[in-house]
Amino acid sequence: MTSTPPPPEPHNPPPATRAEAAQGGYAAAPAGYSAPASPARTRGSNRLGVIAFAASLLAVVIGSIIAVFAGIQSGSLAQFAGAIDSSGNVDAGALPAAANQIALAAGALSVAAFLVWGAFALWGFVQGIIAAVKNRGRGWGIAAIVLSVVGGGIVFAFFIVGAGIGAAPYAS
Repeated sequence: MTSTPPPPEPHNPPPATRAEAAQGGYAAAPAGYSAPASPARTRGSNRLGVIAFAASLLAVVIGSIIAVFAGIQSGSLAQFAGAIDSSGNVDAGALPAAANQIALAAGALSVAAFLVWGAFALWGFVQGIIAAVKNRGRGWGIAAIVLSVVGGGIVFAFFIVGAGIGAAPYAS
């Protein structure tokens, strides 16, 4: 008696198409059969990233518009620069009542500009992260994240431009 195993049978992979199956004598697969989907991640719609970018863009645009008006109000306070003495103190008796109203409007608009920017930028930032992680508009999501972060500087730059516009008539 020998203890050697029998030679292995040749390995023939299953046919890839129905035509090969018919030639090799295999039974054809049912007509409604489809191969199982591969476990690879499927790419979703990019709508989530586009919405995140739109929210970030809205934050910068609306915040910048309000910031320009706030800057113009702040800059217009330059007309009351004569009420400041050499030590930097403001003489309240030299200020008209309109100065308080202008200062109040400038402050309220400044706060509103950065609150609007902050709310929409936060929305765009968080949704941009989700879009980038879930691969549902990854490019748009990354752009939304960048725009949300850089947007505060853009809004502040527009505030400075508005202050320059408001102070320009009173510069000597």
